[in-house]
Amino acid sequence: MSVRIRIKDVAQHLGISSSTVSRALNPKTSNMISSDVVTKVKRAADKLGYTMDFAAASLRNQRTYTVGVIIPDILNPVFPPIIKGIQEYLSKHDFVTFTLFTNNQQDQAITEMKKLVSRRVDGVIIASAFLQDASVNYCIDNKIPLVTVNRSIKDGHLIHQVMDDEHHGIQLAIDHLIALGHTHILHIAGPQNILQGIKRKEAFVQYCRAQNLQAEIIHAESFTVEAGSAAARDFLTSKCSATAIVAGNDLIAVGAIQYLTAHNINVPSQVSIVGYNGMPFAEMLSPALTTVTIPAEQMGQQAARLLLNTIEDQEVPKQKVLLAPKLEVRASTAPPPHA
Repeated sequence: MSVRIRIKDVAQHLGISSSTVSRALNPKTSNMISSDVVTKVKRAADKLGYTMDFAAASLRNQRTYTVGVIIPDILNPVFPPIIKGIQEYLSKHDFVTFTLFTNNQQDQAITEMKKLVSRRVDGVIIASAFLQDASVNYCIDNKIPLVTVNRSIKDGHLIHQVMDDEHHGIQLAIDHLIALGHTHILHIAGPQNILQGIKRKEAFVQYCRAQNLQAEIIHAESFTVEAGSAAARDFLTSKCSATAIVAGNDLIAVGAIQYLTAHNINVPSQVSIVGYNGMPFAEMLSPALTTVTIPAEQMGQQAARLLLNTIEDQEVPKQKVLLAPKLEVRASTAPPPHA
C-alpha cells in the first residue's frame, strides 16, 4: 500500500516549516507568504503526490468541501455551461460539485435537496426554482447557504440570485425584428409559475407598447420543444397574422420551427423566429437560430462566488447579480414577406 504524503513530508523535502507549507497550499492564507515560495511549495507537492486530506480538514473546519447543484432538466442544453462555470470556480477552491436534476417537479426537488443535506453539503446552487418554491424555502428555513441561478423566486430579496437582464434581452430581440421591418410580433411565453416566463412576457408587453407594435401572446406549458410545437399549432389555428415570433426560450423556438416547417410554413421567409438563452449548437439548427444569448458560464461562476462567500459568512447582505445578454443574429430571422 502506498504511503500518503503529508504536509510535513513536503516541508522536509523543501527544508521549510510545515506551517509555511500549510499556508502556501491554502488559498485563504497563501497571500501571507511570497509568491515564489507558494510556487515552490505547489510544485513540490505535485511532484511528491501530496493531496489534501479532506476528511481531516472536514473535522477541523466542520465542512465537507462539497456543494450541491440542482437543475430542472438534464436534457436542456442551457444548463451544461452554467454547471461548467460553477464547477470550474469551485474546483479552484477545492470543492467538489454534486449535480442533480428534478424533471421540473417540485416534489422531486425536495427529495433531491434532502439527499444533499443528508450528505452534509456546505451549500446549494439551485437552477430549478419556481416562483413559489418549496426547495428554496427548505434551504431558508434550515439556514443552508443558497444561491439561485438563471431562475429565482417571488421573494428574491430573501436569497442570493444570479440572473440575466431579461428586459434588455427581450428589447434586443424586438429591436432586431423592428429593424427588419416587423410590426406585428407574437411572444410564445414560458410557464407563468417560473419567474423567467413572467419577466420575459412582461418585458415583451411593455416594450411592444412603448414601440407602438401590434403584439400577441400565446402561452407554452413548459420550456420544452413539445410545448413550443403545441404553441405553434395554436398560432396557426388562431390565424394570427404576426410575421415574427419571440420565443420564451430556445427549446420553445425549436419546437415552433419544427411544427411550422412540417406544415409548410417557411422560417424565416414567412415567419421569423427568435429564441432566448443561446443554447449550445443553436447555430447548427436548420435554419440556424437567431437567439438572445445569456452569459451562462459567467452566471455559473458568479453563483459559485456568491455561494462561497455565503458559506464563509451567512450574514453577508443578499445580492442580486444581473448580467447582460447579447443577440446572436443567424438565419431564422428575415424581413417580413410583405416588405
